[in-house]
Amino acid sequence: MKKARVIFKDNTPYSLDFEDFYFNSQQGVEESRFVYAEAFEWKECENFTIAETGFGIGLNFFLTLQRFLKAKERPKRLFYVSVEGFYLESSFLREAYQRLGIYEDFKELLEQFLLFYPKCAKGIYRFYFKDCFLDLVFDDISVLKRLNFKADIWYLDGFSPGKNSSMFDENTLFEIARLSKLNAMILSFSSSSFLQKNLKNCGFEVRKVKGFRKREMIRAFLTKEVQNASKEAYFQKIPTQFKNKKVAIIGAGISGVILAYELSLRGFEVEIFEKNATLYEGASSNESGILSSLILKPESALGKFSLNAFVEASRFYRQILNLKLKGVYEFAYTSQMQQRFLTQKDNVYFQITQNKAFLDYGGELEPKNILRKLFEKAGAKIHFNHHFSHYERENETFNLIFKNASKRCKFGLLIYTLGADAKDFLHYDAMLLSKVRGQLTHLKPFFKTKFPLSSKAYICPAKPNLQVIGATYDRLNASYKSQTKDDEENLANIKEFLKGDEKLEIIGSRVGFRSYSSDRFCIVGAAYDEEFYKQNYKALLWHKNKAQIPPQNIPNLYLNFAHGSRAFSSSVLAARYLCALINDEPLGFYADFISHIHPARFLIRKLKKGLLS
Repeated sequence: MKKARVIFKDNTPYSLDFEDFYFNSQQGVEESRFVYAEAFEWKECENFTIAETGFGIGLNFFLTLQRFLKAKERPKRLFYVSVEGFYLESSFLREAYQRLGIYEDFKELLEQFLLFYPKCAKGIYRFYFKDCFLDLVFDDISVLKRLNFKADIWYLDGFSPGKNSSMFDENTLFEIARLSKLNAMILSFSSSSFLQKNLKNCGFEVRKVKGFRKREMIRAFLTKEVQNASKEAYFQKIPTQFKNKKVAIIGAGISGVILAYELSLRGFEVEIFEKNATLYEGASSNESGILSSLILKPESALGKFSLNAFVEASRFYRQILNLKLKGVYEFAYTSQMQQRFLTQKDNVYFQITQNKAFLDYGGELEPKNILRKLFEKAGAKIHFNHHFSHYERENETFNLIFKNASKRCKFGLLIYTLGADAKDFLHYDAMLLSKVRGQLTHLKPFFKTKFPLSSKAYICPAKPNLQVIGATYDRLNASYKSQTKDDEENLANIKEFLKGDEKLEIIGSRVGFRSYSSDRFCIVGAAYDEEFYKQNYKALLWHKNKAQIPPQNIPNLYLNFAHGSRAFSSSVLAARYLCALINDEPLGFYADFISHIHPARFLIRKLKKGLLS
């Protein structure tokens, strides 16, 4: 990620990279309102999406958000996606507003934004405001190829076409067209012939209108939606249609509760059904947990996803729950791990020194408190002692049948967040799930550490009455009963942290089960129609590089499990993805992750190899 080379001229940010001002040095706020924030009418609808090329100091966004929040007639929710290729430090952003004399006008929103401002690294970072989601994309403009949404409005900013032609060239405008709804409007301060020609070539009708303190500027409208024939159509999103916004979630672990919270922000009525008698019986409710990331080679897809999930989970818990995370240490205890650590020595999210890494976005979690607080914020109904059996379809809604409770009826959507139970409940060809037993050991406080330490096993910071270490990993043992040998294994695996004279007194243990997929990615997305996939994609061995027909799913049924030991991390991106599928909104992460988490990926891999007839 490039850092912007920027100075102040006449108290206005000036780019040394483009030799141009970020905006009009005299009337920047008025110009931004005229060209962008007040140049269109709101629609009274569920979702409205604005996309922007060139976030800069965020002036367009904050003006738009202010207008949105004050409007009496407006969309229920605003999604704002902005791409920025040059990073500005948070202190510079604050100073810019102060020098321009507008800090007090934006103080509340700006300080909320700066509190969760990310590090200087490429990525998609989501910010939560009232009825508004901002996805700030730090990357060069070619990142548009990796995004997936349909915008109502585009702000084409980012200096002038003469200074920054790649932001206005035909390649960029083709991607903008692809990411636009029919009749989407393009707003730009420019009237350059270069921009006009490229817009017309990409399917936009161009109009000239009066500019701000100049003769004219451009507005354009998409006259024909871009339809791309996809070689991987089997992973694409298909429109969701449901009778009502009543959602049933099966399973009250962390993946279920984060999803319930996110759906509640979108006006869904959520009910959760849990087979246990209380909220604190599953693997998501240990006394202590750790938020951390895998540290793999930079080119590893699993490593990229793990880091993205970790960073966004950290920002989610801090924004939504005001969680204070102090950091976590990861140790490379094999030569292979040490090599991986070395490849990430320049990653700003991994502060690596020899065989250890400090992740300041990580730290100790209190799972029980997180579950409780998120349930309260979601306002979801939870039904305990409801052991789900199956569903029946009636008039395009779901009726739920339980082994030990009465039927519950008329849900518009059904989502399985089954955790380790997924292995025994759901059966798809090629989808290999493991139910892995893990045992934690509870000791009397014995080791002083401010940060969790993670190596062969981990040590959490001590609580007043106990300290948690763990955890074992056993695919074969199905017993819920604690075992002495597992406590001994946990103790043996933390020896590298001990001096040898500690008094170790075991006061308890806890057994939990986690769900893993065969490729270690979570399984999230629409429940696909297996027979349709087998019939229509059976020739992938020969036709894998040809365009495919769109997929067919089981209507309004979604899957969210196999998060392994990192559910408190990956469940955040999983919830955003499901909301994007259900509610037709921006993904909140890179679209190329979809093929790695899609439920049908295992079947598609086999079909491509000709392993299924």
